[in-house]
Amino acid sequence: MELFTVFVREHRFTKEQIEKNPEFTINIPLGAFDKKILGVCGTKSGRDIDKVKELGPTLEDPDKISVPGIKELPLTLECKIVYQQVQDKNAITPNNLERFYPQDVDSSFYGANKDLHTAYYGQIINAYIIE
Repeated sequence: MELFTVFVREHRFTKEQIEKNPEFTINIPLGAFDKKILGVCGTKSGRDIDKVKELGPTLEDPDKISVPGIKELPLTLECKIVYQQVQDKNAITPNNLERFYPQDVDSSFYGANKDLHTAYYGQIINAYIIE
C-alpha cells in the first residue's frame, strides 16, 4: 500500500473539510506554472475566501474519489484516509515546541500557530498527470 501523509493544524479550514470527507488530492506543479496558486493556497484560508473563484484554476473530475484535481498543477494523487493521529505534545522536543508551537500567539495568525497537527495517512488510490 502506497501512502501520502499530510499534517494539518487543528484549527485550519482544511481540517474541517477533511473531517467531512476523508478523501483528498495532492496536486503538484510540473514545469512552468502560475506561482500565485501556491502563494494563495499556502497563505489564505478557504474559510475567508473562495480560492477557486479568486484564482480561477481548472478543476478536473477525479477518477476514483470525490475530490477534483487542478489542471494547472497536473501531477495528481488521489488519496483516501486510512489512518489519522493527533500529535503528542509530549513527544515534541522543547526547542521545536517553542519554535513551531508558541503559546503566546493567536492560533489564527499564519506562520505562528500554537495548535498541534493531525497526521492524515492517505492511501494513494490513483496517480496521474492531467493533460
